[in-house]
Amino acid sequence: MRIATLVVAALLATVVVASAQVPYIAVYFDPYHTQETKDCPGFVVDYWYVAAVNFNTYITGADFMVQYPPAVTWLADLNLPPVVIGNTATGLSMGYALPQNGYNVLELCKVQVFWNCDHCADPYYNNQVKVVANPMTGFLGVTDYPNFNLVPGTGLTTLICPLGVPTEDTTWGQVKALYE
Repeated sequence: MRIATLVVAALLATVVVASAQVPYIAVYFDPYHTQETKDCPGFVVDYWYVAAVNFNTYITGADFMVQYPPAVTWLADLNLPPVVIGNTATGLSMGYALPQNGYNVLELCKVQVFWNCDHCADPYYNNQVKVVANPMTGFLGVTDYPNFNLVPGTGLTTLICPLGVPTEDTTWGQVKALYE
């Protein structure tokens, strides 16, 4: 009986862990928060979108920094809440007047950049746009409501001019032959 109870408890713990979603902050290249890779479009001004995802709480503020690669030059942060210290390029702490719904994707800000490349070539292959902790506070995440607790998150990396993984058609027999 004890073994059956332990097995059921272990299975329930596994189900809870498997269904958990990691909260993160990411940069997207489209306003719908779906595009995480992009090729150099030419020497133009463009807009990116920073969003908080999977925090599953009401959000009163956020803290993060974006590391911009050589392919772009940061120009400005737009659509910011009323209280802001810093910017995305040096570290941004922001606060909302009213709690925001973090149960859905929450756009934190819109970023204006200038592209320094007109096509994908060296040194622009695999340029990484990283979301990291704000260097002034050492924190990456949000503040929840109503308790105003710090909720840590993970910073995602998006890519400019990603190099594809080379593949070729093969059969299962050829794959097995590699390891004989």
